[in-house]
Amino acid sequence: MEIKFSKVTTGQEEIDAVTRVLQSGWLACGPETEAFEKEFSLYITPKDVKPYHCIFTNSCTSALKMSYKWAKENGYCYGGIQYPPNTFCATYSAAAEQEIDVLPREFESQEFEDYARVNMHYGSVKDETPCLIEDSAHRIEPNDPLVGKIRCYSFYATKNMTTCSGGMLVTNDKEIYERCRTYWRDGLTSSTHDRQTGKSWNYKVETMAGGYDGNDIAAAIGRVQLRKLPDFTRRRNEIRDRYNATFGQQWEGNHLYPFFVSEEQQIGKLIEYLKSKGISSGYHYPNTGWLGVSLPIYPLLTNEEQDYIIKEVLSWESSSIKQST
Repeated sequence: MEIKFSKVTTGQEEIDAVTRVLQSGWLACGPETEAFEKEFSLYITPKDVKPYHCIFTNSCTSALKMSYKWAKENGYCYGGIQYPPNTFCATYSAAAEQEIDVLPREFESQEFEDYARVNMHYGSVKDETPCLIEDSAHRIEPNDPLVGKIRCYSFYATKNMTTCSGGMLVTNDKEIYERCRTYWRDGLTSSTHDRQTGKSWNYKVETMAGGYDGNDIAAAIGRVQLRKLPDFTRRRNEIRDRYNATFGQQWEGNHLYPFFVSEEQQIGKLIEYLKSKGISSGYHYPNTGWLGVSLPIYPLLTNEEQDYIIKEVLSWESSSIKQST
């Protein structure tokens, strides 16, 4: 048996959506992008709350860059930013690109109290601490109240839903939305689609920014994936619960499933053992003290495959205990 660490869940619906856009004659950001933004807003905005403003980007990193640019322009990063050590490099490299000082939160002290906070919803477990920006690359949940002024999503191929690559900037502040939308349009006051369709033939350049926009092909895939997301999430939760019941853990996330070990040297041993059994696994955030090996968790993973993974993890754990006694 060979089990991948992650597997994209796509089908004929996505193929049909892409074909429809290819045949439409418009591939850049246009009607599909606009529809995707509106549908995503309806999905994540809590009930009885005014719909959140959404901007579809070509990656979560681009959404972060736009967020940091806005924050810097408006004096929210006077000292710099504090970010969680357990996160992908884009969380802080996007800020460094804006020449904002970055600091892992493990070094928090009064000396850095003027540093703005960035949250990371690791493994889809939400960090409710008040913050400036939310890196929600791992978390896509319905009716999900904002914690920060801006939230950034990822639709990379390994995420809970995908547009191949892509992201979304979300805010409930209209002024933030309008400014970030200008960045998204390469600093222009109107988009290419607006000018081509006669909505606004004239424009001016308001700022130096750009390279952040998605496209209608990716948006069309995203619209299909968003409709499937509740089923994806339901299956991920089932897999997580089966792992928890076996391993005695109480992990709440559904994007990654970490099996925790007691020593750093065990990480490599477990990964190599699983590899020898045809099971791909993952390791994240070296040099941070994170002692977890990520096990496969995705909608196409069958119960039979998960049972095999569980059997081999328990076999390795039993062998490790015997060797240490």
